[in-house]
Amino acid sequence: MNHKIAFFGAGNMGGAVIEAIVSKKVAKPSDVIIFDKYLPAAEKFAEKFGTVVAKSIADAAESADVWVIAVKPNVVPSLLKELKKHVDSRKIIVSIAAGVKVSTFVSLLGEDIKLVRTIPNMPAMVGEGLTGIYFFNMENDEFIVKIFDSCGKSIVVSKENMIDEMIPVTSSSPAYVCMMVEAMADAAVKAGFQRKDAYVMAEQAILGTAKLMLERNIHPAVLKDQICSPGGTTIEAVISLEKTGFRSSLELAMEACSDKVKALDKGASK
Repeated sequence: MNHKIAFFGAGNMGGAVIEAIVSKKVAKPSDVIIFDKYLPAAEKFAEKFGTVVAKSIADAAESADVWVIAVKPNVVPSLLKELKKHVDSRKIIVSIAAGVKVSTFVSLLGEDIKLVRTIPNMPAMVGEGLTGIYFFNMENDEFIVKIFDSCGKSIVVSKENMIDEMIPVTSSSPAYVCMMVEAMADAAVKAGFQRKDAYVMAEQAILGTAKLMLERNIHPAVLKDQICSPGGTTIEAVISLEKTGFRSSLELAMEACSDKVKALDKGASK
C-alpha cells in the first residue's frame, strides 16, 4: 500500500523528515503533501524534490492517510481544532511536536484516533538522528518506523512517559556534545592549532568514536580501556576527568533536564 503523507509544518525538523523520506525513497515525492502557512517553506521542497504544495489545511488533510504534525508545540491545539472534522479511522496521526501529550490529541480529536508520538533530534537533519516512537491505539507500524529510520535510527517505546525520558539522552544531549567540542577546540587552540582545524579535530574525534562503537558493537568501557595504554597519556586524562567530576556533571545535567521536562508537563496539565 502506498501511503500519502501530509506534513503540517516544514521547518527544521519537519523539513529534515521530508528530505529524508524522499531521498531514501520511503515515499514518492508525489505522495508527500506539504502545508505551511509560510508558503515559501513548502515551495522550497516542491522545487527541490517535486513534492506537492497544499493550498489549505483541509486540502492536505483530505489528500493523505498519514498526517505529520510538525508545527511548534504552542500551535498544535489550534491546528488540531481545524483537523478534527477530517479525522476518520483510516488516518494515522504522527506528532513530532516536543512535549505535546497524547491527552492533548485525545481531548481535541477523540479517543479513537490512531496516534504516534515521536521525539526526533537535530542530527536527523543530516540523516544521523535518533527518534523515539510511541504508538497509541494501534500496533507498531512498519511504515512509520521506516519514516524515522530514514532520518537515522529509531527506538519504539512501550510507554508514553519514556518519550519524555528520552529528552535528556537524545534531544538535549547534542548541546552537551557541542560544549565538549568547544572545550576540546579551546584546548587545541591553546596548544597552537588554528581554530578551524581545532573544531574539525574535535568533531571528527567524536563522530569517529561513536561510529566505531556503533558499527563494531563495542562497549564504551571496553573501548576506553583499549585506548588507555599502561602508564600512558590517555589514562592521565581519564583520571583527571574523574577527579573533576566529568561523569557526575553529565548525570546531574541530565537529571536537571528531566526535572524541567516534568515541571513543564505539570504546568501544561493545569
